[in-house]
Amino acid sequence: MNSSILALRKRAQGITWPQVLTVARIKPVRLNRVSLLIVVIGAAAVYFLGIGRARYQSKSDFLVRQPLPPAMAAPSVVGAVLGGPAMFGSLEDGRYLAVYLHSPEVMQRVFVRLLNEGRYRRQAPDVLAGIGSNANTDQQLAFFQRQVQVWPQELSGVIQLTTTGLDPATALRLNQLLLQEAQQFVNQMNQNISRNQLNFAQQEVDRARRSLNRATDRLNIYKTLYGQLDPVQESAATSSYITALEAKLVELKVEEASLKRQFRDQNAPEVQFVGDQVQELQKQIQAERQTLASPRGRNLGGRASEAMKLQNDVLFATDSLRAAMTAVENSRMESQRQLKFLVMLSVPQKAASQDWNWRWKGFVGVLGLFIAMMGVLSFVRGTTKRI
Repeated sequence: MNSSILALRKRAQGITWPQVLTVARIKPVRLNRVSLLIVVIGAAAVYFLGIGRARYQSKSDFLVRQPLPPAMAAPSVVGAVLGGPAMFGSLEDGRYLAVYLHSPEVMQRVFVRLLNEGRYRRQAPDVLAGIGSNANTDQQLAFFQRQVQVWPQELSGVIQLTTTGLDPATALRLNQLLLQEAQQFVNQMNQNISRNQLNFAQQEVDRARRSLNRATDRLNIYKTLYGQLDPVQESAATSSYITALEAKLVELKVEEASLKRQFRDQNAPEVQFVGDQVQELQKQIQAERQTLASPRGRNLGGRASEAMKLQNDVLFATDSLRAAMTAVENSRMESQRQLKFLVMLSVPQKAASQDWNWRWKGFVGVLGLFIAMMGVLSFVRGTTKRI
């Protein structure tokens, strides 16, 4: 007995006071960490596995497609709906829809309506689930975006819409309202594009028709002013007449030369008669030429050029009107071909049981956050001691 007491006294004499204080500090810290871990696990379990309000999800799958032309149609009904390169178009439209369905406009039309009905409001004892009555627009938008997930699948082009609610009916109704918004967005977008194309083509038709009317009116006024049905034909007829007179003149000159060789007296009546005809014919040809080309005469050449210009304007306006009308018809057919629609692959259903994923994810997330914080504190403490 005495030997044991002496041994303990010698061991105690070898321990310094700082060592005693360090041991005294370490043991309570270890107990506090364990206790804190137990408290965190208990609180997380009570909330996430107990008082936390249940979440329910409603899912729907759909495609955004457009009718294919007959030459590109698939041989089967399933192929016409699911096959073909239009999958990439559905994927692109799905990305647009993912942005649109999370937009403030959709939130104002859909989510605010549900809030006004008392859905998604906080209820005791779970004061964390839902949204408060005094939440501002930014908070409502952030909460709404957390309740909606739009996932365009890269490989198939299928768009999956998942909505979350605090009861099965709310999740289902939110999904249905968003599907209506998606359908309206697809239809409205295509209708706006088609309407703009048709309006532009129709405006071109109206402009071409007005141009044709103006060109026709100018041509009719010109014809009425000069009393000419066709100045071009009249000018051609006058040119032919002058050509005939010149041919006659050549014949008379040949005859005159022949008579001059027959008669020694160049003033013989026969020679004078033919000579007079040549002179008169030359005067007639000169007068006709002046009538055809001179601005002081009938100016058939200028009038024919002006009439041809006016006729060309009419022809050009007619071709423009025909091309514009063809463009209108092509735009109408193209707008019908490019109309898009939603192909529902699975309609939303009312959830039969709650979603447990958020509970386990929340519970594990709290534990992970606690362990990370303890690790950071230990690292900071160790670094401080080294300093």
